[in-house]
This record gives sequence, structure tokens and C-alpha cells, in this order.
Amino acid sequence: MLPRDNLILEFWDRKKELGIKNKEYAKFANDLIGILLKHDINKGDTTSNSLIKNKEITAVIIAKEKGIVAGLEEFSLINKDLKLKFLKKDGDKIKYGDVLIEISGNANKILERERVSLNLLQRMSGIATNVNKLNKKLNNKIKLAATRKTLWELLDKKAVSIGGGLTHRLNLNDGVIIKDNHLKILNDNFESIINSVKFKSKYIEIEIEDKNQSFDAARIITEIKKDKKLKNILFAIMFDKIPPNEIKEIINDLKDKKLYDDILFEASGNINEINLTDYADCGVDVVSIGSITNSAKILDMSLEIK
Repeated sequence: MLPRDNLILEFWDRKKELGIKNKEYAKFANDLIGILLKHDINKGDTTSNSLIKNKEITAVIIAKEKGIVAGLEEFSLINKDLKLKFLKKDGDKIKYGDVLIEISGNANKILERERVSLNLLQRMSGIATNVNKLNKKLNNKIKLAATRKTLWELLDKKAVSIGGGLTHRLNLNDGVIIKDNHLKILNDNFESIINSVKFKSKYIEIEIEDKNQSFDAARIITEIKKDKKLKNILFAIMFDKIPPNEIKEIINDLKDKKLYDDILFEASGNINEINLTDYADCGVDVVSIGSITNSAKILDMSLEIK
């Protein structure tokens, strides 16, 4: 059995898949960028095209506040026919006034892509910066993960990763999560449900809402793990909207009942910057927070002509 920290990363992190060297990610990023550019440029940049004809210029992207930069690889997809000089790399700390990128080429192309380029850099950098800040609050006691509550899906997940967070599932095919609606439809029959999916994925997680459900799920998982054919399957329990003091009590009871070692644990729901540190010592391996992607604050930047 791998050390617990390695199992946590294997279960909740897919950062190796989030780069343009990965064909699936590159296609998604290019498709998204294509939609954004088509919508913003529409039939053409009327202002710039009326005023500027075939002029070569140099511009720079400048940070307007400190943080963590992200989205440089994706920026290169937007501006691949221009000359780009990157003065920072994804994950670097930046401060007010830092020059991040130097761009040389056709003025009309630079200007017509300005808004989409900045929107991408600002959003991804904002997510990475916030994740980095929240990780410092956790002081490496547990891991921070995203959810699927995203605007730009894989790009948001990559920004989380650049900030030091875990990605969680990238899509519905990326592991099994048995949620409350599944349980309600199937009359809360944990044993039948878990047995139905145990050969469907290497990653199986079940969402629980109280102490009794956690014991039922842990007991069934522990029994299933005795099967040598299932030794490589990773199981996790997600505590949904359960206060940290209650989670701590549940996990201590699970340890006493020898129902802890074969299971990973996640806390999710109603977790925010204010109560985050309360979860650091409750015994879970990961906390997941939807707001890091669904309510992301941008990191301010600007494009300026040299």
C-alpha cells in the first residue's frame, strides 16, 4: 500500500493531464479560446481597423497587483502568430509593475485579442492566487481541492493546480462519486450501490450526510477491500455540509472501530475562507471548495504599448 499522502494525490489530482501537450486539454483550450475570440471580435474590431493599417508594434502585459501568475501557456494559444517573450512562468509570484509578457507584431491583431487575452490571464491568475492564499491558511495540514463548479472547466482546474490545489474530478467519467440524489433514487442502499460500481472505476467516493451513513459506508468499504481483486481500488468518503467538530468525532470513532485505514476522507459544502482552518484538524485528507472557481476574483493586469 502506498503512503497515505500518495494515495490522496492519486485520488484527487489530475494536474499531469492539464497542459497543451495533452491532446484532449489542447483541444478543449483551443475550442474555448476560439469561441471567446469569435464572440468578442465578431465581424471585426471597428475602432482599430478604422484607425490603424498594417502597423508593427510592441506591447507588454503588466501586473497591477501581487499574486501568482497562471494562464501563460493558454495565452500563447491565443497569440501563436505573434512574437512572444515570456518574462515569467506559470506559478511564479508576481508584484505590482512586473512585466509578464512582451508581445511584438501586427497592431490590429494585438488590439483585437487584448480583452480575451487579459480575461484569460486575469481569471486563471486570480484563481491560482486565491488557492495559494488558502493553502497558506491550511499550513500544509490537509489538501485543498476544487469542485466541478467551474466557468472555464479544465482551464479553471489548471489554475487551481498552478496555485497548489488539487483538481478533483475533471469530468463525470473521471471516477465515481455516489451523491445524495443517487442514494435517494436507490433508497439509500449503500451495499447494493457500492457493489454495483466497484469494478467501474479505480476511484470511488460516496457522499454522506450524518454519522450513521458514515459507519454504514465505511463498514461496507472495509469489507469490500478484503477482496484481493479490489486491492487497487481507492475509496473515499465525502462529508457533506457536516461541521468540523462532528467530522472529528466521526473519524475518531471510525479509527476505534478499525474502519479508517482503507478509506480517504473529504469535507465539502459550506466551507469558506472564514471557517477553513476549523477543518484543518478535523481528520479529513482533503477539503473541497466550490467558490475558488465559481466565484473567482480576477488578478488585475493591463496591456500597454511600448
